[in-house]
Amino acid sequence: MVKLLGKDYTKENLRRYCANISQIAGITETVYQSGRARGMRALRVRNGSGLDYTLLPDRGMDIAQLSFKGINIGLLTRNGLCSPHETSPTPGEFDRYFSGGMLTTCGLKNCGPEETDEYGRFAHTHGRISTIPCEQSWYHSRFSDDDYVLCAKSVTRDTALEAYDLCLTREISTRMSENELQITDEIENCDYNDTDYLLLYHFNFGFPFLSESLQIHIPTGGRKPRPRNEDARQTLDVWDRIVPPVDDAAESVYFHAPQPDGDGVCTIRLENPALKIGVAVSYETEYLPTLAQWRCTRSGEYALGIEPSNNEISGMQNERREGRARLLPAGGTHRIRLSLRCYDL
Repeated sequence: MVKLLGKDYTKENLRRYCANISQIAGITETVYQSGRARGMRALRVRNGSGLDYTLLPDRGMDIAQLSFKGINIGLLTRNGLCSPHETSPTPGEFDRYFSGGMLTTCGLKNCGPEETDEYGRFAHTHGRISTIPCEQSWYHSRFSDDDYVLCAKSVTRDTALEAYDLCLTREISTRMSENELQITDEIENCDYNDTDYLLLYHFNFGFPFLSESLQIHIPTGGRKPRPRNEDARQTLDVWDRIVPPVDDAAESVYFHAPQPDGDGVCTIRLENPALKIGVAVSYETEYLPTLAQWRCTRSGEYALGIEPSNNEISGMQNERREGRARLLPAGGTHRIRLSLRCYDL
């Protein structure tokens, strides 16, 4: 049964009202024609119940903008959307092309500051996976189990000669009846040698959803987070507060070890009573034991990051020394499930 705007419809009944379902929901493929996004493919997904988001097959199938009932949820930095041709992997360039978006995937061979890897190669900030076009991408919109499903899939490979061969297969789907994105990632080691990887899901929230009205709920069990920088150290008692923009305000990064439920799933809820909407980020903690929280209330760069990860964003070399880099046996696969759900308060 399809639930649409508070009413239930069978497949047959909905078709009686709609000559073409795409007038309500669907996936539209486009190509950006100007600015730094020029030439980049995009998939706009509308589920008909209030969820509207854009996927980027040329950026590892990351999520660009996302809105719920016409209200913007995600972050877009001053850089705007940048095609992979504008993402030069050279020192200092990350700050020139990081777009934010609703989701930027970080990894697979670095998370955190740029460094030189064990092969003498430059590893730029937060790795390469979000700057690589998908080798394969496809999508469909169709009825399934009497609901209307919108689904996009992709295959992206992060490789280096005589080093590693990692493949990320991604599926992002939503239903007409539910304002929820379900993300399933499979990371496969296609090499004949064991390797390790770092992974961080950089969910980014921006105005107007992000404001001083926003409430952050993380299942911490009453434990304070660990600070990554000095400003975080000084604001441990107010880690869950958002203030209005402040000129030249420092950013804070906190590390949480949230408590999952009985199924090993952790859910972070962000709620804005002034807008009467909320967003829940849920993920399986088996492969993502750490949660990073990035808060920046600086004027003109107002942002909040909720970042499930398998590391503490210190670069591959240090993560290996600390024993956090995730080992993936030759031919092995790790499957990771996450979701982002929008709801009314």
